[in-house]
Amino acid sequence: MANAKNNVAIVNEISLIRKPSIWETLSNEKYFKWMLVLPLIIVLLVFMIYPLVFCMYKSFFQSGLSGNSTFIGLQNYRTMLRDVNFWIPLGRTFQVTVICIVAELLIGLGLGTLWNREFRGQNIVRGLILLPLLVAPLILSIVWNFLLEYNIGFVNQIFSAIGLGRVRWWAPGGAIYTICAITIWQWFPFSASVLLAGLKSLPKDVFEAAKVDGAKGWYTFRRLTLPMLSPLIVIITLLRTMWLIRLFDPLYGTTRGAVNTELLDWMVYRTSFIYFDIGYGSTLAIMSLFLTIIIGAIMFRQLIKALNASN
Repeated sequence: MANAKNNVAIVNEISLIRKPSIWETLSNEKYFKWMLVLPLIIVLLVFMIYPLVFCMYKSFFQSGLSGNSTFIGLQNYRTMLRDVNFWIPLGRTFQVTVICIVAELLIGLGLGTLWNREFRGQNIVRGLILLPLLVAPLILSIVWNFLLEYNIGFVNQIFSAIGLGRVRWWAPGGAIYTICAITIWQWFPFSASVLLAGLKSLPKDVFEAAKVDGAKGWYTFRRLTLPMLSPLIVIITLLRTMWLIRLFDPLYGTTRGAVNTELLDWMVYRTSFIYFDIGYGSTLAIMSLFLTIIIGAIMFRQLIKALNASN
């Protein structure tokens, strides 16, 4: 009996001394949670962290596609801040951002309020209005480029038929607003859908109490509906701002940055892949990212304030 106990003790000591296998180590609760997120970490490192670090690295060099690089420190950044050709596309980018966001919010809020009422065929209408979001922006911009062509475009053909005459949609003074209209047309369903969901989630008893107190429709909308929807409005503004700063597809499918339509992201593309100035193009890309982070941080603080005010 004593020998059996001694054998068991020896086996236990050996099992404690033996190193666990790789599978036993990885399946351990301490390491298994990291194994689950390891694929995501690898994807982030390969497709996000490395390109970002490489872009920052290239911004300190004067380099082209040939591979020859010369370290110039912050010279690219100084050149960018003194470059008039940088400030004009930057200002135009902010102009397009403001126009598109304001228009999309107004149209989305109006349609969301209209769709919040019950009517026949409402599901069909809501489904059809989402179709522009299902098409790639580049494809839509190419289609609109043909539709708005001066001589054979379908829109000008209709205008001529009803006696309004042809419109030069891609003239230097108005092409940027045409691009804004195309962008608004594609993305206002996003704002309308989000705001409609917000309207349907609002408590009905508050509006019934306001109606009993004699509050009018506009007063109720301004004092109750808008404050309750403010977190969603801030979220839409935040997302659309980050997307519009990097607006590229409508330009590629229409004007290619000509006729006073060049935006910041198109300038990054033109500098890097048309003029092959990788160093300066990387600097512009870092500036675009920096502006996006700043605006995103400001809007996120506004979102927190809106959430606290609505609670």
